[in-house]
Amino acid sequence: METDIPLKDVMVREVVKGDLNLTILEAAKIMRKYDVDSIVVLDRGEPVGIVTEGDIISEVVSKDLKPSKMKLKDIMTAPLITASPGDRLSDIAKKMSKERIRKIPVIDNGKLVGIVADIDIISVSSEMNSILAELVEMNVERETIESGGESLGQGICEKCGSFSHYLEMADGLMVCETCKEELEMEGAE
Repeated sequence: METDIPLKDVMVREVVKGDLNLTILEAAKIMRKYDVDSIVVLDRGEPVGIVTEGDIISEVVSKDLKPSKMKLKDIMTAPLITASPGDRLSDIAKKMSKERIRKIPVIDNGKLVGIVADIDIISVSSEMNSILAELVEMNVERETIESGGESLGQGICEKCGSFSHYLEMADGLMVCETCKEELEMEGAE
């Protein structure tokens, strides 16, 4: 990913929460009231699990079970996979992909302080890509003029995500020298 933004700059701070013994029906009503698709499950104030709309559909509705008789603890995903406010967005995106999860609660000193969803990451990533593309284009234009027509650029490598003073086009990507060499070696194999 092209950005090392800390989660605290991206996370949603108002998290919908519910106690372990809250019924699925009550949880669904709360989720609807706040227009969210998940609820973080608490045990004595501590986050211990998460229940999503998908969990409700697959564990309750599809099995024709009564939501007023089932509790969050019966269907929650646990143990809870979490992140910290200072974690890098790129690292958390990789973690979410690896764990195959779409939401990750953010915990600071044992307290639930936020939540980040895949859509939050996509939104930031898309915005950063647009800004970076404009900056690279402006930089390439300026350096093309300064270098007498030779196109060089500086910015974020589209392969490894690190900043480079010298980007080159390789396999349709603006990449740093190291990644260009790797791409050339992969192509030679």
